[in-house]
Parts: sequence; C-alpha cells; structure tokens
Amino acid sequence: MAVQQEIEKVFANGISVFCTSSPGTIAVGNDWLQDIESRLNATQAVVVIVTPVSIERPWLWFELGATWSKGRKGDCRIYPVCAPEIDLGSLPSPLDRLQALSMGKVADLKMLFQALIGQFGFGNISSFKATNITKRIPKYKDVKIKEIDLNDNVLYSGRYTGYSDEDLMEVIDTFLFVDDDRNYQEYLLLHRNREDLIHNGKLLHFKQIDQKLDLPPGTAKRLLISVAKRYNLVPAQQTENIIRFKVAPRHKNL
Repeated sequence: MAVQQEIEKVFANGISVFCTSSPGTIAVGNDWLQDIESRLNATQAVVVIVTPVSIERPWLWFELGATWSKGRKGDCRIYPVCAPEIDLGSLPSPLDRLQALSMGKVADLKMLFQALIGQFGFGNISSFKATNITKRIPKYKDVKIKEIDLNDNVLYSGRYTGYSDEDLMEVIDTFLFVDDDRNYQEYLLLHRNREDLIHNGKLLHFKQIDQKLDLPPGTAKRLLISVAKRYNLVPAQQTENIIRFKVAPRHKNL
C-alpha cells in the first residue's frame, strides 16, 4: 500500500494502480479471479513485491507467469522489488533474470520510480520521497505472519505430494520417533542427556523437521503432537516455532 500511494502521488493519479492486497480493490460480488486476470491482460507494468513469505506463494508466480510472455514481447515491464531480508543474488528463476531492487534502499526505490516515469513518459520525480516507503516497512522478524500465509497452498512438489495426514503421520513416526523410542527403551543409559532423545525433552523445531523429512511446510506443527501421543508423550513446552515433550505419567486403576 505504501508503494501504491507513492506511485499515485508521483503520477498525480494519472495511471490506474491495481493492488490485490489493498482493501476495496476488488468490488464486492465481483469474480475476483476474473478481475485479476483482466487487469493482468491490460497491465503495462507489474511491480512484484517479493518477501520471504510471498516468494513461496503460488499467487505471486501465477501473476508473474501471466505477464511474463507480455514482458518478453515488450508489452509489459516487470519490476521485482524485494523486502530488505531478501538476498537479491539468490532469487529463483525466472526472477533472477530480471534486475531486482531492494525496498529497503533509497537509491533502489528511486531507480524504480525513475524507470516507471521513463516507461510511461510522465510523472514528477521531485515529489517522490523514498522514506514514505522505507519507514513503513517493518522488520520481518517482528511481523506476525498468519498461519494461512505460511502453510496454505505453499508451493510444494516434494516426495510426499498428495499424501493424507494419516500418511504423513506414519512418515513422522517412522523417521523421527521409532529410533528415539528404541533408544529410550533399550539404551537409556547411553542417552541420558536432555537433548539426546525426544523422550528426555529434546528441543524440536517444526520447520527443521519439515525440511529434514522433506514434508509439506506446516506438517510438523500440525501433526507432531498427535504422533507423540502414540508414545505417551505430551508437550512440556511449546511456542510458535519449537516444542519439547515429556513422558506422561501413567494412571493406575484403583
């Protein structure tokens, strides 16, 4: 929204800006997908806002793909503008073929607006103020990301594509808990330290488990506790990103 507002000011509302994340952009009752498609067909410039979350989201790649061929023909310009946390040199293909800019750098933002003015042939660069954008960018580590943006429809094409939750629970059980339980039952004297075994309270990172087992993002956070119950384990500590388990006391029937 900060970028949109600055564009509208520099061009004195002389160009139409369509921002799908701005409230009210798509009228109530409209077919939103049809709206987006028609805008993409007519657009002359696409400013792609790349963040550590959006780069994994299918809609960014849908919109980029919808305008890529137009860009190759010269009918549209694509401008990747990255959050400060994004390494411009590590963008995935095909974004790495485009000159990317950092939203956290005043010089890069000025280059963006100069390029837009050059493309459209009008605009007032003297009214541009980069700090109107940079001051509104929060530190990514301080941003509360909605669960749906982390996990829902994240681009995933790993070995467990199409697996049900029941299937994924078996994967977690087999590759994370089975050996741990065996060591706890048979070789506890060799694994007495807290971080040796899950049963002892080993610190587990949800994202690390997903990456290590090549699971769809968000799988460990959603299913780990259910699998742990099979081994009489309950959470001893849990936050957004980590969890420790402990062995639950067994209740005797009186």
